[in-house]
Amino acid sequence: MHKQFHGVWPAMITPLDEAGRPNHEAVEQLVELFISQQLGGLYILGSTGQWPLLPPEHRRSVAERVVQTAAGRIPVIVHVGAAATEDAVELARHAESIGADAVSAVAPIYYPATVDDLFHHYHAIGEASRLPLFVYHLSTVQQVSIDPPEYARRVLEVPNIAGMKVTDRDLFPLGVIAAIAGDRLRLFSGADSLICHAALSGACGAIGTFFNLYGAPAKRARAAFVAGDFQAGLRFMSAFQSALAEVLASGSIWSFLRTAMRLRFHIETGMPRPPLGATDQPWEEADVHRLVQQVESAAE
Repeated sequence: MHKQFHGVWPAMITPLDEAGRPNHEAVEQLVELFISQQLGGLYILGSTGQWPLLPPEHRRSVAERVVQTAAGRIPVIVHVGAAATEDAVELARHAESIGADAVSAVAPIYYPATVDDLFHHYHAIGEASRLPLFVYHLSTVQQVSIDPPEYARRVLEVPNIAGMKVTDRDLFPLGVIAAIAGDRLRLFSGADSLICHAALSGACGAIGTFFNLYGAPAKRARAAFVAGDFQAGLRFMSAFQSALAEVLASGSIWSFLRTAMRLRFHIETGMPRPPLGATDQPWEEADVHRLVQQVESAAE
């Protein structure tokens, strides 16, 4: 089993310059930051990484720079999902050629799909390289409804399968899949706000947007919780969920993250490609500082 896949992983932001091109200097800075924090790994070019908005050449260049900078010091999972199976297959082969540690792929998007369509897609990606594959279940875009027991059985039949990233506020499917798969699948929770809760459902770790900013305190709090310190988990989750609620309610998530990463770590991530962030309002620096301190203090 792939024991290196565990812990808290940022769903890494893809930094862009003012022209909407990858900012490779900032990419390197993010990788070095997460290595210094000793996070579990890097999940790149997923939803937070803007994969649907980036042309293939940009996705490849970012993957190359991340893997080159990581240089084996931290595991890297490259999201290779695409609307066309052939494109996902090509990206999976590219990820293997550059030395990535694993690949991941979301379900087919836009066109209606059957369960058989879904797993034909995953089988093709799994067969495309020798890399471990993590199926990415994203409940907000998943078009196929499948019962958790059947889901677990079909996932286990995918070539080179290593695990799943399950992004769903309902933890019941994750728990059922964990019970059926046992140690045959490494299951990551993709819902930031349920990082500790998901551990009770069998998650080996968590991958999420806000771990770009809060990765270090989230790592400490989750480790304490898993070790049996319920109160540490409760303190952190109360502060963390309250901060997330305020950011989400603002409707300006991207400008918050940009400001927070600049103020906290001196890294300019830029804004995403429209329509993402197109109507975001600027954040007051004092409010950003308050929310950063709120979460970090709760994990001390």
